[in-house]
Amino acid sequence: MKNPLVSVVLVNYNQKELTLNCLKSLSKITYPNIQIIVIDNNSEDDSAKVIASEYPKIKLVRNKENTGFTGGNNEGLKYTDGEYILLLNNDTVVTPNFIEPLVEDFLSQKDLGVVQSKMFVMDEPSLLDNVVSFQTLTGFLFHQGYLDTDKPDYQRFLYSFSAKGACMMIDRKVLDLGLFDEEYFAYFEETDLCWRVWLMGFKVGFEPRSIIYHKMGATSSKMNSSFVHYHSFKNRIRTIIKNAECKTLLWMLPIHVIICLSLAGYFFIIRSDGAKSVIKALWWNITHIAKTMSLRKKIQASRKMTDNQIFKIVMKNPSLSFYLNHLSLVRENLAK
Repeated sequence: MKNPLVSVVLVNYNQKELTLNCLKSLSKITYPNIQIIVIDNNSEDDSAKVIASEYPKIKLVRNKENTGFTGGNNEGLKYTDGEYILLLNNDTVVTPNFIEPLVEDFLSQKDLGVVQSKMFVMDEPSLLDNVVSFQTLTGFLFHQGYLDTDKPDYQRFLYSFSAKGACMMIDRKVLDLGLFDEEYFAYFEETDLCWRVWLMGFKVGFEPRSIIYHKMGATSSKMNSSFVHYHSFKNRIRTIIKNAECKTLLWMLPIHVIICLSLAGYFFIIRSDGAKSVIKALWWNITHIAKTMSLRKKIQASRKMTDNQIFKIVMKNPSLSFYLNHLSLVRENLAK
């Protein structure tokens, strides 16, 4: 099929104006075969009413509770008919021809499972949101191109360990084990999915010809920083336990946990609530280890590529300055 159906899923929670701007940009796209599903996560404003009034042809699903980014997208998947599913943050604005390059990548690369658009910062369009994300020995991701200017290196198709959930297209065939882990609510869910995609023998890519603009932090800025960091640490640990090959798990998890405990100590010294977030995240994983291991068994049974094969393509280990800069950013966020 020349123009296979693409199902676009957006999740909205009390962000009427952002969602309407995103839908307005989608109304101008040139790709001829799409369906749009909007999941309203029980918004307290009049989002659902206004969206239904202004865009009566889209599928609007009203959740009875806020199930987060993860639950909202999982609900949206139930209503998709497309061969490809495009997850799109509602705080984005797309360019008219952003879908065509993504579909072309899938049609030309049969082993492609997920592909991400090039994202510019909406409020500073000369800067990139990020380009590709690499795995590291520590289990923390290295985001190459984060708040960087557009460079020649970013003008070509690249492989990435993890796509960014703000705009990622997924081939339905890689969803045998489902979309996102319902325990995640928000944060790191796309990395968990992409690791599964890689170990199933498919690849994750970055397509520079597909361009969108992302209003960074529009959702997380409204959340308590301790809540954000708790879910980030919790989900990252669970992702490593579920997806890492046994020999990878034996070295990556101890390194990651030691760093987490060190961060908790550092946050305690500077009297930050971040210490509680880290310890709470570690304790959650201990108390939920049985369910995590059950999921791990299913995931590992689907493995077609070893971690070593995957990491040869999408692992990089940045300098110490990267981690120090990241720590500084975390401290600033916790201070807010």
